[in-house]
Amino acid sequence: MIEAGSSVTYGSLLRYIKPYRMVFFLALFGAVIDAAMKAFFVWLLSPILEHGFNQQDPQWVRLIPFLVVGIFFIRSVGNYMAAYGFTWVGRQIINDLRWQVFNRYLQLPQRFYDQHSSGGLLSRLIYDIEQMANGVSKNFVLLIREFLSIVFYLMVMFYFSWQLALVAFVVFPVIGGVVHQINKRFRRIGHGIQDSVSDITNTAEEVIRGHKIVKLFQGNQQEQQKFQGNLKANRQLQVKIAATKEVLSTITLMLVAFALAVIMYLAAKNGMPAADFMAFMTAMLALLPTVKNLSTIFATVQTTMAAADSVQQVISAEPEQDEGEVELDSEYIDIQFKHVGFAYHDDTPALHDIDLHIKAGEKVAFVGTSGGGKSTLVNLVPRFYDINEGELLVNKRPVKSYSLESLRRHIAVVSQEIVLFNDTVKNNIAYGALRSCSDNAIHKAALQAQATGFIEQLSQGFDTLLGENGTGLSGGQRQRIAIARALLKNAPLLILDEATSALDTESEQAIQQALKTVMKNKTTLIIAHRLSTIEHVDRVVVLEQGRIVQQGSHRQLSAEAGPYRQLLDSQQLSR
Repeated sequence: MIEAGSSVTYGSLLRYIKPYRMVFFLALFGAVIDAAMKAFFVWLLSPILEHGFNQQDPQWVRLIPFLVVGIFFIRSVGNYMAAYGFTWVGRQIINDLRWQVFNRYLQLPQRFYDQHSSGGLLSRLIYDIEQMANGVSKNFVLLIREFLSIVFYLMVMFYFSWQLALVAFVVFPVIGGVVHQINKRFRRIGHGIQDSVSDITNTAEEVIRGHKIVKLFQGNQQEQQKFQGNLKANRQLQVKIAATKEVLSTITLMLVAFALAVIMYLAAKNGMPAADFMAFMTAMLALLPTVKNLSTIFATVQTTMAAADSVQQVISAEPEQDEGEVELDSEYIDIQFKHVGFAYHDDTPALHDIDLHIKAGEKVAFVGTSGGGKSTLVNLVPRFYDINEGELLVNKRPVKSYSLESLRRHIAVVSQEIVLFNDTVKNNIAYGALRSCSDNAIHKAALQAQATGFIEQLSQGFDTLLGENGTGLSGGQRQRIAIARALLKNAPLLILDEATSALDTESEQAIQQALKTVMKNKTTLIIAHRLSTIEHVDRVVVLEQGRIVQQGSHRQLSAEAGPYRQLLDSQQLSR
Protein backbone atom coordinates (compact mmCIF):
# COMPACT_ATOMS: atom_id res chain seq x y z
CA MET A 1 0.00 0.00 0.00
CA ILE A 2 3.05 2.25 -0.18
CA GLU A 3 2.88 4.59 -3.14
CA ALA A 4 4.41 3.32 -6.33
CA GLY A 5 6.66 6.30 -6.48
CA SER A 6 7.95 5.72 -2.97
CA SER A 7 8.15 1.91 -3.12
CA VAL A 8 11.48 2.17 -4.91
CA THR A 9 12.77 4.41 -2.15
CA TYR A 10 11.45 2.05 0.52
CA GLY A 11 12.92 -0.90 -1.34
CA SER A 12 16.26 0.88 -1.46
CA LEU A 13 16.07 1.39 2.30
CA LEU A 14 15.75 -2.35 2.84
CA ARG A 15 19.24 -2.87 1.41
CA TYR A 16 20.60 -1.57 4.71
CA ILE A 17 19.23 -4.75 6.31
CA LYS A 18 21.34 -7.00 4.08
CA PRO A 19 24.52 -7.11 6.25
CA TYR A 20 22.37 -8.15 9.22
CA ARG A 21 19.93 -10.43 7.39
CA MET A 22 20.64 -13.43 9.68
CA VAL A 23 19.53 -11.53 12.80
CA PHE A 24 16.73 -9.89 10.83
CA PHE A 25 15.27 -13.21 9.67
CA LEU A 26 15.54 -14.66 13.17
CA ALA A 27 13.60 -11.64 14.42
CA LEU A 28 11.14 -12.10 11.57
CA PHE A 29 10.73 -15.75 12.58
CA GLY A 30 9.98 -14.55 16.11
CA ALA A 31 7.31 -12.21 14.71
CA VAL A 32 5.76 -15.12 12.79
CA ILE A 33 5.67 -17.21 15.99
CA ASP A 34 4.03 -14.35 17.90
CA ALA A 35 1.36 -13.76 15.23
CA ALA A 36 0.72 -17.49 14.73
CA MET A 37 0.31 -18.13 18.47
CA LYS A 38 -2.17 -15.26 18.79
CA ALA A 39 -4.29 -16.72 15.99
CA PHE A 40 -3.86 -20.27 17.32
CA PHE A 41 -5.19 -19.20 20.73
CA VAL A 42 -8.24 -17.67 19.05
CA TRP A 43 -8.78 -20.87 17.05
CA LEU A 44 -8.55 -22.94 20.26
CA LEU A 45 -11.43 -21.01 21.83
CA SER A 46 -13.97 -23.04 19.86
CA PRO A 47 -12.85 -26.53 21.04
CA ILE A 48 -12.17 -25.19 24.55
CA LEU A 49 -15.70 -23.79 24.82
CA GLU A 50 -17.25 -26.87 23.24
CA HIS A 51 -15.31 -29.64 25.01
CA GLY A 52 -14.17 -27.88 28.17
CA PHE A 53 -17.31 -25.88 29.03
CA ASN A 54 -20.29 -27.38 27.20
CA GLN A 55 -19.31 -31.07 27.43
CA GLN A 56 -17.19 -30.78 30.61
CA ASP A 57 -14.66 -33.24 29.14
CA PRO A 58 -12.17 -33.96 32.03
CA GLN A 59 -9.27 -34.43 29.62
CA TRP A 60 -9.91 -31.00 28.06
CA VAL A 61 -10.41 -29.38 31.46
CA ARG A 62 -6.98 -30.64 32.59
CA LEU A 63 -5.42 -29.60 29.27
CA ILE A 64 -6.72 -26.00 29.23
CA PRO A 65 -4.16 -24.49 31.72
CA PHE A 66 -1.23 -26.13 29.94
CA LEU A 67 -2.47 -24.96 26.54
CA VAL A 68 -2.96 -21.36 27.69
CA VAL A 69 0.40 -21.12 29.52
CA GLY A 70 2.22 -22.92 26.71
CA ILE A 71 0.79 -20.69 23.99
CA PHE A 72 1.62 -17.50 25.88
CA PHE A 73 5.12 -18.78 26.72
CA ILE A 74 5.83 -19.51 23.05
CA ARG A 75 4.37 -16.09 22.18
CA SER A 76 6.69 -14.45 24.70
CA VAL A 77 9.73 -16.17 23.19
CA GLY A 78 8.70 -15.10 19.70
CA ASN A 79 7.95 -11.56 20.86
CA TYR A 80 11.37 -11.32 22.58
CA MET A 81 13.15 -12.60 19.47
CA ALA A 82 11.33 -10.04 17.33
CA ALA A 83 11.75 -7.08 19.68
CA TYR A 84 15.42 -7.71 20.49
CA GLY A 85 16.41 -8.67 16.94
CA PHE A 86 14.70 -5.78 15.22
CA THR A 87 16.00 -3.28 17.78
CA TRP A 88 19.54 -4.62 17.30
CA VAL A 89 19.26 -4.40 13.52
CA GLY A 90 17.74 -0.92 13.77
CA ARG A 91 20.57 0.47 15.90
CA GLN A 92 23.15 -1.10 13.56
CA ILE A 93 21.44 0.58 10.61
CA ILE A 94 21.42 3.93 12.43
CA ASN A 95 25.16 3.61 13.07
CA ASP A 96 25.79 2.62 9.44
CA LEU A 97 23.75 5.53 8.11
CA ARG A 98 25.37 8.04 10.43
CA TRP A 99 28.79 6.73 9.44
CA GLN A 100 27.87 6.97 5.76
CA VAL A 101 26.48 10.51 6.07
CA PHE A 102 29.41 11.64 8.25
CA ASN A 103 31.89 10.30 5.69
CA ARG A 104 29.95 12.01 2.92
CA TYR A 105 30.19 15.30 4.84
CA LEU A 106 33.97 14.86 4.79
CA GLN A 107 33.94 14.34 1.01
CA LEU A 108 31.51 17.04 -0.10
CA PRO A 109 32.77 20.18 -1.86
CA GLN A 110 32.75 23.66 -0.37
CA ARG A 111 29.78 24.64 -2.56
CA PHE A 112 27.59 22.13 -0.70
CA TYR A 113 28.38 23.79 2.63
CA ASP A 114 27.75 27.22 1.11
CA GLN A 115 24.20 26.10 0.26
CA HIS A 116 23.25 24.37 3.53
CA SER A 117 23.09 25.50 7.14
CA SER A 118 25.10 23.61 9.75
CA GLY A 119 21.94 23.15 11.84
CA GLY A 120 20.15 21.52 8.91
CA LEU A 121 23.06 19.17 8.27
CA LEU A 122 23.18 18.20 11.96
CA SER A 123 19.43 17.55 11.90
CA ARG A 124 19.89 15.10 9.03
CA LEU A 125 22.66 13.30 10.88
CA ILE A 126 20.69 12.98 14.12
CA TYR A 127 16.90 13.29 13.69
CA ASP A 128 16.31 12.25 10.06
CA ILE A 129 18.49 9.15 10.28
CA GLU A 130 16.68 8.07 13.46
CA GLN A 131 13.36 8.39 11.61
CA MET A 132 14.73 6.62 8.55
CA ALA A 133 16.18 3.70 10.52
CA ASN A 134 12.93 3.28 12.44
CA GLY A 135 11.20 2.90 9.10
CA VAL A 136 13.66 0.25 7.99
CA SER A 137 13.60 -1.78 11.20
CA LYS A 138 10.88 -0.95 13.74
CA ASN A 139 8.09 0.07 11.35
CA PHE A 140 8.97 -2.67 8.90
CA VAL A 141 8.75 -5.20 11.72
CA LEU A 142 5.39 -3.86 12.86
CA LEU A 143 4.25 -3.92 9.25
CA ILE A 144 5.21 -7.58 8.91
CA ARG A 145 3.86 -8.56 12.33
CA GLU A 146 0.49 -6.87 11.85
CA PHE A 147 0.21 -8.19 8.30
CA LEU A 148 0.94 -11.74 9.50
CA SER A 149 -1.60 -11.31 12.29
CA ILE A 150 -4.23 -10.32 9.73
CA VAL A 151 -3.35 -13.35 7.57
CA PHE A 152 -3.57 -15.77 10.51
CA TYR A 153 -6.80 -14.24 11.85
CA LEU A 154 -8.33 -14.47 8.39
CA MET A 155 -7.27 -18.12 8.21
CA VAL A 156 -9.12 -18.73 11.50
CA MET A 157 -12.18 -16.91 10.17
CA PHE A 158 -12.15 -18.86 6.88
CA TYR A 159 -11.81 -22.09 8.87
CA PHE A 160 -15.04 -21.45 10.76
CA SER A 161 -17.04 -19.81 7.94
CA TRP A 162 -15.63 -18.91 4.53
CA GLN A 163 -18.85 -17.07 3.62
CA LEU A 164 -18.62 -14.70 6.59
CA ALA A 165 -14.85 -14.32 6.14
CA LEU A 166 -15.40 -13.13 2.56
CA VAL A 167 -17.44 -10.21 3.88
CA ALA A 168 -14.44 -9.11 5.97
CA PHE A 169 -12.04 -9.82 3.14
CA VAL A 170 -13.93 -7.50 0.75
CA VAL A 171 -13.33 -4.56 3.11
CA PHE A 172 -9.51 -4.68 2.79
CA PRO A 173 -9.19 -3.49 -0.84
CA VAL A 174 -11.38 -0.51 0.09
CA ILE A 175 -9.12 0.23 3.07
CA GLY A 176 -6.10 -0.08 0.75
CA GLY A 177 -7.53 2.55 -1.60
CA VAL A 178 -8.16 4.96 1.29
CA VAL A 179 -4.63 4.44 2.64
CA HIS A 180 -3.11 5.03 -0.81
CA GLN A 181 -4.83 8.40 -1.13
CA ILE A 182 -4.07 9.61 2.39
CA ASN A 183 -0.42 8.51 2.14
CA LYS A 184 0.21 11.35 -0.33
CA ARG A 185 -0.74 13.84 2.36
CA PHE A 186 1.43 12.07 4.93
CA ARG A 187 4.47 12.31 2.62
CA ARG A 188 3.92 16.03 2.05
CA ILE A 189 3.48 16.78 5.77
CA GLY A 190 6.49 14.57 6.55
CA HIS A 191 8.73 16.73 4.37
CA GLY A 192 7.47 19.80 6.21
CA ILE A 193 8.31 18.20 9.57
CA GLN A 194 11.89 17.47 8.43
CA ASP A 195 12.29 21.12 7.39
CA SER A 196 10.81 22.41 10.66
CA VAL A 197 13.14 20.24 12.76
CA SER A 198 16.04 21.52 10.66
CA ASP A 199 14.94 25.12 11.36
CA ILE A 200 14.71 24.42 15.11
CA THR A 201 18.18 22.87 15.15
CA ASN A 202 19.65 25.68 13.06
CA THR A 203 18.18 28.47 15.23
CA ALA A 204 19.36 26.79 18.44
CA GLU A 205 22.83 26.18 16.97
CA GLU A 206 23.13 29.84 15.90
CA VAL A 207 22.10 31.12 19.35
CA ILE A 208 24.50 28.77 21.17
CA ARG A 209 27.37 29.69 18.85
CA GLY A 210 26.64 33.41 18.89
CA HIS A 211 25.38 33.82 22.46
CA LYS A 212 27.70 36.77 23.16
CA ILE A 213 26.39 38.76 20.19
CA VAL A 214 22.80 37.89 21.12
CA LYS A 215 23.34 39.26 24.63
CA LEU A 216 25.34 42.35 23.66
CA PHE A 217 22.89 43.41 20.95
CA GLN A 218 19.80 42.55 23.01
CA GLY A 219 18.73 39.93 20.50
CA ASN A 220 16.99 37.71 23.07
CA GLN A 221 13.48 38.74 22.06
CA GLN A 222 14.24 38.43 18.36
CA GLU A 223 15.70 34.94 18.78
CA GLN A 224 12.85 33.90 21.08
CA GLN A 225 10.30 35.00 18.48
CA LYS A 226 12.20 33.18 15.76
CA PHE A 227 12.47 29.99 17.82
CA GLN A 228 8.82 30.27 18.87
CA GLY A 229 7.90 30.49 15.19
CA ASN A 230 9.96 27.37 14.47
CA LEU A 231 8.26 25.50 17.32
CA LYS A 232 4.82 26.68 16.20
CA ALA A 233 5.42 25.50 12.64
CA ASN A 234 6.61 22.11 13.90
CA ARG A 235 3.67 21.80 16.30
CA GLN A 236 1.15 22.62 13.57
CA LEU A 237 2.64 20.01 11.26
CA GLN A 238 2.76 17.40 14.03
CA VAL A 239 -0.91 18.11 14.84
CA LYS A 240 -1.77 17.86 11.13
CA ILE A 241 -0.12 14.49 10.79
CA ALA A 242 -1.75 13.25 14.01
CA ALA A 243 -5.17 14.44 12.81
CA THR A 244 -4.65 12.79 9.43
CA LYS A 245 -3.67 9.55 11.17
CA GLU A 246 -6.89 9.66 13.21
CA VAL A 247 -8.97 10.35 10.10
CA LEU A 248 -7.40 7.32 8.46
CA SER A 249 -7.95 5.21 11.59
CA THR A 250 -11.58 6.35 11.89
CA ILE A 251 -12.38 5.55 8.26
CA THR A 252 -10.68 2.17 8.63
CA LEU A 253 -12.58 1.35 11.82
CA MET A 254 -15.92 2.37 10.30
CA LEU A 255 -15.33 0.10 7.31
CA VAL A 256 -14.44 -2.78 9.63
CA ALA A 257 -17.46 -2.01 11.83
CA PHE A 258 -19.71 -2.15 8.77
CA ALA A 259 -18.31 -5.58 7.90
CA LEU A 260 -18.74 -6.66 11.53
CA ALA A 261 -22.41 -5.67 11.55
CA VAL A 262 -23.11 -7.63 8.36
CA ILE A 263 -21.26 -10.69 9.72
CA MET A 264 -23.17 -10.72 13.02
CA TYR A 265 -26.47 -10.44 11.15
CA LEU A 266 -25.66 -13.31 8.77
CA ALA A 267 -24.28 -15.54 11.57
CA ALA A 268 -27.43 -15.11 13.64
CA LYS A 269 -29.67 -15.68 10.61
CA ASN A 270 -27.88 -18.87 9.52
CA GLY A 271 -27.70 -20.39 13.03
CA MET A 272 -23.91 -20.63 13.39
CA PRO A 273 -22.82 -22.73 16.46
CA ALA A 274 -22.12 -20.51 19.46
CA ALA A 275 -18.58 -21.82 20.08
CA ASP A 276 -17.60 -21.34 16.42
CA PHE A 277 -19.20 -17.89 16.36
CA MET A 278 -17.32 -16.90 19.53
CA ALA A 279 -13.97 -17.93 18.00
CA PHE A 280 -14.88 -16.24 14.70
CA MET A 281 -15.89 -13.02 16.47
CA THR A 282 -12.77 -13.05 18.65
CA ALA A 283 -10.65 -13.27 15.50
CA MET A 284 -12.74 -10.54 13.89
CA LEU A 285 -12.46 -8.25 16.93
CA ALA A 286 -8.70 -8.91 17.10
CA LEU A 287 -8.54 -7.67 13.51
CA LEU A 288 -9.90 -4.25 14.50
CA PRO A 289 -6.81 -2.94 16.40
CA THR A 290 -4.55 -4.86 14.01
CA VAL A 291 -5.99 -3.11 10.96
CA LYS A 292 -5.94 0.21 12.84
CA ASN A 293 -2.27 -0.33 13.72
CA LEU A 294 -1.50 -1.23 10.12
CA SER A 295 -3.03 2.01 8.83
CA THR A 296 -1.04 3.98 11.43
CA ILE A 297 2.15 2.20 10.36
CA PHE A 298 1.53 3.12 6.72
CA ALA A 299 1.22 6.74 7.84
CA THR A 300 4.49 6.51 9.78
CA VAL A 301 6.19 4.94 6.77
CA GLN A 302 5.47 8.12 4.80
CA THR A 303 7.22 10.17 7.50
CA THR A 304 10.08 7.72 7.16
CA MET A 305 10.15 8.31 3.41
CA ALA A 306 10.33 12.07 3.93
CA ALA A 307 13.30 11.59 6.26
CA ALA A 308 14.85 9.16 3.80
CA ASP A 309 14.57 11.75 1.02
CA SER A 310 16.58 14.30 3.00
CA VAL A 311 19.22 11.74 4.03
CA GLN A 312 19.50 10.39 0.49
CA GLN A 313 20.09 13.95 -0.75
CA VAL A 314 23.30 13.96 1.29
CA ILE A 315 24.34 10.41 0.43
CA SER A 316 23.73 10.96 -3.29
CA ALA A 317 25.35 14.42 -3.37
CA GLU A 318 28.36 14.58 -5.65
CA PRO A 319 31.63 14.43 -3.66
CA GLU A 320 34.63 16.55 -4.51
CA GLN A 321 35.93 15.74 -7.96
CA ASP A 322 39.26 14.02 -7.47
CA GLU A 323 40.18 12.90 -10.96
CA GLY A 324 43.87 13.70 -10.57
CA GLU A 325 46.26 10.79 -10.99
CA VAL A 326 49.57 12.59 -10.44
CA GLU A 327 51.01 12.49 -6.91
CA LEU A 328 52.49 15.88 -6.06
CA ASP A 329 55.80 15.38 -4.29
CA SER A 330 57.90 18.52 -4.21
CA GLU A 331 59.76 20.78 -1.82
CA TYR A 332 58.66 23.86 -3.73
CA ILE A 333 55.38 25.19 -5.14
CA ASP A 334 55.10 27.36 -8.24
CA ILE A 335 51.61 28.72 -9.03
CA GLN A 336 50.39 30.21 -12.29
CA PHE A 337 46.95 31.68 -12.99
CA LYS A 338 46.32 31.98 -16.73
CA HIS A 339 43.29 34.15 -17.52
CA VAL A 340 41.34 32.50 -14.70
CA GLY A 341 37.66 33.27 -14.22
CA PHE A 342 35.41 32.02 -11.45
CA ALA A 343 31.78 32.47 -10.35
CA TYR A 344 29.99 31.15 -7.28
CA HIS A 345 26.79 31.42 -9.30
CA ASP A 346 26.50 31.56 -13.06
CA ASP A 347 25.26 35.15 -13.13
CA THR A 348 27.70 36.68 -10.60
CA PRO A 349 31.39 36.35 -11.57
CA ALA A 350 33.73 36.66 -8.58
CA LEU A 351 37.03 36.69 -10.51
CA HIS A 352 37.77 38.07 -13.99
CA ASP A 353 40.75 37.28 -16.22
CA ILE A 354 43.28 36.67 -13.42
CA ASP A 355 46.75 36.42 -14.94
CA LEU A 356 49.38 35.92 -12.25
CA HIS A 357 52.58 33.92 -11.79
CA ILE A 358 53.75 33.22 -8.24
CA LYS A 359 57.23 31.77 -8.28
CA ALA A 360 58.47 29.12 -5.88
CA GLY A 361 59.53 30.67 -2.58
CA GLU A 362 57.83 34.00 -3.36
CA LYS A 363 55.83 35.80 -0.68
CA VAL A 364 52.74 37.41 -2.20
CA ALA A 365 50.15 39.44 -0.32
CA PHE A 366 46.62 39.99 -1.63
CA VAL A 367 44.94 43.20 -0.52
CA GLY A 368 41.87 45.20 -1.42
CA THR A 369 38.47 46.20 -0.18
CA SER A 370 36.10 43.60 1.26
CA GLY A 371 34.52 41.44 -1.43
CA GLY A 372 37.31 42.13 -3.89
CA GLY A 373 38.09 38.43 -4.43
CA LYS A 374 41.15 37.87 -2.22
CA SER A 375 39.88 34.80 -0.36
CA THR A 376 38.20 33.45 -3.48
CA LEU A 377 41.46 33.58 -5.44
CA VAL A 378 43.47 31.85 -2.70
CA ASN A 379 40.76 29.18 -2.20
CA LEU A 380 41.24 28.04 -5.80
CA VAL A 381 44.75 26.74 -5.06
CA PRO A 382 43.75 23.92 -2.62
CA ARG A 383 40.72 23.34 -4.89
CA PHE A 384 38.04 24.29 -2.41
CA TYR A 385 36.52 25.62 -5.62
CA ASP A 386 37.37 24.80 -9.23
CA ILE A 387 37.91 27.49 -11.85
CA ASN A 388 35.26 28.12 -14.52
CA GLU A 389 37.63 29.36 -17.20
CA GLY A 390 41.33 29.70 -17.91
CA GLU A 391 44.10 27.57 -16.43
CA LEU A 392 45.50 27.13 -12.93
CA LEU A 393 48.92 25.49 -12.91
CA VAL A 394 50.90 24.16 -9.95
CA ASN A 395 54.52 23.32 -10.77
CA LYS A 396 53.62 23.76 -14.45
CA ARG A 397 50.85 21.12 -14.35
CA PRO A 398 47.08 21.74 -14.24
CA VAL A 399 46.02 21.70 -10.60
CA LYS A 400 43.31 19.13 -11.43
CA SER A 401 45.96 16.65 -12.57
CA TYR A 402 47.08 16.17 -8.94
CA SER A 403 45.22 14.00 -6.47
CA LEU A 404 43.49 16.13 -3.83
CA GLU A 405 45.27 14.31 -1.01
CA SER A 406 48.75 14.97 -2.40
CA LEU A 407 47.93 18.57 -3.35
CA ARG A 408 46.59 19.47 0.08
CA ARG A 409 49.44 17.66 1.80
CA HIS A 410 51.67 20.43 0.42
CA ILE A 411 49.53 23.27 1.82
CA ALA A 412 49.30 24.71 5.34
CA VAL A 413 46.64 27.28 6.21
CA VAL A 414 46.14 29.73 9.05
CA SER A 415 42.78 31.43 8.73
CA GLN A 416 41.12 34.24 10.64
CA GLU A 417 38.29 31.72 11.20
CA ILE A 418 40.13 29.63 13.78
CA VAL A 419 39.09 25.99 14.09
CA LEU A 420 40.09 24.09 17.22
CA PHE A 421 38.76 20.66 18.15
CA ASN A 422 37.46 19.30 21.43
CA ASP A 423 40.79 17.64 22.16
CA THR A 424 44.09 18.33 23.88
CA VAL A 425 46.41 21.19 22.96
CA LYS A 426 48.93 18.65 21.67
CA ASN A 427 46.40 16.92 19.42
CA ASN A 428 45.15 20.25 18.11
CA ILE A 429 48.66 21.20 17.03
CA ALA A 430 49.50 17.70 15.74
CA TYR A 431 46.15 17.29 13.98
CA GLY A 432 45.27 14.67 11.36
CA ALA A 433 48.29 13.46 9.43
CA LEU A 434 50.53 15.25 11.97
CA ARG A 435 49.57 12.84 14.81
CA SER A 436 52.81 10.91 14.30
CA CYS A 437 54.97 13.99 15.04
CA SER A 438 57.19 13.79 18.10
CA ASP A 439 56.58 15.81 21.25
CA ASN A 440 59.80 17.72 20.56
CA ALA A 441 58.51 18.81 17.15
CA ILE A 442 55.18 19.87 18.67
CA HIS A 443 56.88 21.89 21.40
CA LYS A 444 59.17 23.52 18.84
CA ALA A 445 56.20 24.59 16.71
CA ALA A 446 54.45 26.00 19.79
CA LEU A 447 57.62 27.88 20.74
CA GLN A 448 57.90 29.42 17.25
CA ALA A 449 54.24 30.45 17.44
CA GLN A 450 54.84 32.18 20.80
CA ALA A 451 52.34 29.74 22.38
CA THR A 452 54.54 27.87 24.87
CA GLY A 453 54.13 30.46 27.63
CA PHE A 454 50.35 30.26 27.99
CA ILE A 455 50.21 26.51 27.20
CA GLU A 456 52.50 25.68 30.12
CA GLN A 457 50.27 27.74 32.42
CA LEU A 458 47.23 25.58 31.56
CA SER A 459 46.19 22.97 34.14
CA GLN A 460 47.73 20.04 32.24
CA GLY A 461 49.97 21.86 29.80
CA PHE A 462 49.98 20.31 26.32
CA ASP A 463 47.58 17.59 27.56
CA THR A 464 44.88 20.10 28.54
CA LEU A 465 41.49 19.55 26.89
CA LEU A 466 40.47 22.73 25.08
CA GLY A 467 36.70 22.17 24.87
CA GLU A 468 34.56 23.12 21.89
CA ASN A 469 36.64 25.33 19.57
CA GLY A 470 38.91 26.28 22.47
CA THR A 471 36.30 28.49 24.14
CA GLY A 472 38.40 28.74 27.32
CA LEU A 473 41.22 30.50 25.45
CA SER A 474 41.51 34.07 24.28
CA GLY A 475 41.33 34.86 20.57
CA GLY A 476 45.07 35.43 20.42
CA GLN A 477 45.83 32.15 22.20
CA ARG A 478 43.57 30.20 19.85
CA GLN A 479 45.24 31.81 16.85
CA ARG A 480 48.72 30.94 18.12
CA ILE A 481 47.73 27.26 18.38
CA ALA A 482 46.44 27.43 14.80
CA ILE A 483 49.75 28.98 13.72
CA ALA A 484 51.67 26.25 15.58
CA ARG A 485 49.66 23.65 13.65
CA ALA A 486 50.69 25.24 10.34
CA LEU A 487 54.30 25.54 11.46
CA LEU A 488 54.40 21.85 12.42
CA LYS A 489 53.09 20.81 9.00
CA ASN A 490 56.07 22.53 7.38
CA ALA A 491 54.37 22.51 3.96
CA PRO A 492 56.02 24.17 0.93
CA LEU A 493 52.94 26.37 0.42
CA LEU A 494 51.74 28.51 3.31
CA ILE A 495 48.42 30.39 3.21
CA LEU A 496 47.94 33.09 5.83
CA ASP A 497 44.47 34.63 5.99
CA GLU A 498 44.95 37.45 8.52
CA ALA A 499 46.95 34.98 10.63
CA THR A 500 47.86 37.59 13.25
CA SER A 501 44.53 39.42 13.35
CA ALA A 502 43.69 38.42 16.94
CA LEU A 503 47.09 39.19 18.46
CA ASP A 504 48.17 42.22 20.44
CA THR A 505 50.94 44.41 19.02
CA GLU A 506 53.74 42.82 21.05
CA SER A 507 52.67 39.26 20.20
CA GLU A 508 52.10 40.22 16.57
CA GLN A 509 55.65 41.47 16.22
CA ALA A 510 57.00 38.25 17.75
CA ILE A 511 54.79 36.12 15.49
CA GLN A 512 55.77 38.12 12.41
CA GLN A 513 59.41 37.41 13.21
CA ALA A 514 58.62 33.71 13.65
CA LEU A 515 56.64 33.65 10.41
CA LYS A 516 59.56 35.21 8.53
CA THR A 517 61.69 32.25 9.58
CA VAL A 518 58.97 29.75 8.70
CA MET A 519 58.26 31.39 5.34
CA LYS A 520 61.88 31.12 4.29
CA ASN A 521 62.12 29.12 1.05
CA LYS A 522 58.32 28.61 1.09
CA THR A 523 55.75 29.97 -1.31
CA THR A 524 53.46 32.10 0.83
CA LEU A 525 50.06 33.58 0.00
CA ILE A 526 48.93 36.22 2.47
CA ILE A 527 45.45 37.72 2.64
CA ALA A 528 45.93 40.97 4.48
CA HIS A 529 43.73 43.75 5.77
CA ARG A 530 46.34 45.47 7.93
CA LEU A 531 48.93 46.64 5.44
CA SER A 532 51.52 47.09 8.17
CA THR A 533 51.86 43.29 8.33
CA ILE A 534 52.96 42.86 4.70
CA GLU A 535 55.82 45.32 4.34
CA HIS A 536 58.29 42.41 4.13
CA VAL A 537 56.60 40.51 1.26
CA ASP A 538 58.09 40.20 -2.22
CA ARG A 539 54.97 41.37 -4.01
CA VAL A 540 51.61 42.93 -3.26
CA VAL A 541 48.60 42.20 -5.50
CA VAL A 542 45.66 44.60 -5.26
CA LEU A 543 42.23 43.18 -6.16
CA GLU A 544 39.05 45.15 -6.81
CA GLN A 545 35.77 43.58 -7.89
CA GLY A 546 37.52 40.37 -8.86
CA ARG A 547 40.21 41.97 -11.02
CA ILE A 548 43.91 42.62 -10.47
CA VAL A 549 44.24 46.39 -10.60
CA GLN A 550 47.78 46.83 -9.30
CA GLN A 551 50.81 44.77 -8.27
CA GLY A 552 54.36 45.41 -7.14
CA SER A 553 56.46 45.65 -3.98
CA HIS A 554 55.18 47.46 -0.90
CA ARG A 555 57.76 50.21 -1.37
CA GLN A 556 56.97 50.59 -5.06
CA LEU A 557 53.18 50.75 -4.61
CA SER A 558 53.45 53.06 -1.61
CA ALA A 559 55.36 55.58 -3.70
CA GLU A 560 52.86 55.82 -6.56
CA ALA A 561 49.28 57.00 -6.72
CA GLY A 562 46.76 54.20 -6.96
CA PRO A 563 44.44 51.87 -5.03
CA TYR A 564 47.20 50.57 -2.74
CA ARG A 565 48.25 54.06 -1.71
CA GLN A 566 44.62 54.92 -1.02
CA LEU A 567 44.27 51.86 1.24
CA LEU A 568 47.51 52.75 3.00
CA ASP A 569 46.46 56.37 3.57
CA SER A 570 43.03 55.35 4.89
CA GLN A 571 44.60 52.97 7.43
CA GLN A 572 47.12 55.57 8.58
CA LEU A 573 44.31 58.10 9.07
CA SER A 574 42.27 55.62 11.11
CA ARG A 575 45.08 55.03 13.63
